[in-house]
Amino acid sequence: MKGFSRRPLLAVDAQGYGRSSPRRQHWIQQSIPHVLDEAAEEVGFVRGAWQTQVAGDSALSVLPVEESEPLLVDDFMRHLDNALRAVNDGREPDAWLTLRAAVHHGPAVPAAGGFSDSGPVEVSRILNCKQLKEALRLSAGARLAVAVSREVFNTVVVREYTTLRTSEFREIRVREKEFDDAVWIRVLGGDIHALGDLEGDTPPPEDPPAPPSGPAPSNPTPAGPTGQHSVQVFEAPVHGSVIGIVNNNRL
Repeated sequence: MKGFSRRPLLAVDAQGYGRSSPRRQHWIQQSIPHVLDEAAEEVGFVRGAWQTQVAGDSALSVLPVEESEPLLVDDFMRHLDNALRAVNDGREPDAWLTLRAAVHHGPAVPAAGGFSDSGPVEVSRILNCKQLKEALRLSAGARLAVAVSREVFNTVVVREYTTLRTSEFREIRVREKEFDDAVWIRVLGGDIHALGDLEGDTPPPEDPPAPPSGPAPSNPTPAGPTGQHSVQVFEAPVHGSVIGIVNNNRL
């Protein structure tokens, strides 16, 4: 297999796209490449050199090895948030374009359908985790929530290659299909630590059935003729419930 390398990976996805009208979906698909271009230009990235796999409201990009990972985690995200503010200007908050973004650094090998190996898979699992979705949903006024992998957090943030503080991130555990690891998330313009539970609509555990409140009534059947057995029928209440990418297409 040729083309093995470890690369910076960026995945983005629009929040609430499936609930949008066709007209708004069209606007979202037009706006995503615009805000990505704006942010890339501000930090000197060349988006034309990114290898991007597009799927409607989402994009998975494998960046060239020379693109700066600290810039991607820090400056790029700040400019992306500014670009989102501009594109949403004049629109009602419930019509804003809000994005989730995930950053990872891992192996990516060109393949017939895009890229193979673990890097693209893992960044996609991080992007789609319920905690990141919930963090953006709960952060009123926010337009961008970002998740970074363990590799990125420990190498870039903890070692202070960015202006970001570790306290701006919240550690979560992501279990998505074959991916099971710690991930760190932040919400630009919000306090990630003030959001409470990020597990979403996790159903509460079922209560055990309550014991009967009293002895069950009995209806003894009168004794029958000789040779027949008499029986007793008991009725008891029922408790509880019945639980019945390689292409060079640019987004």
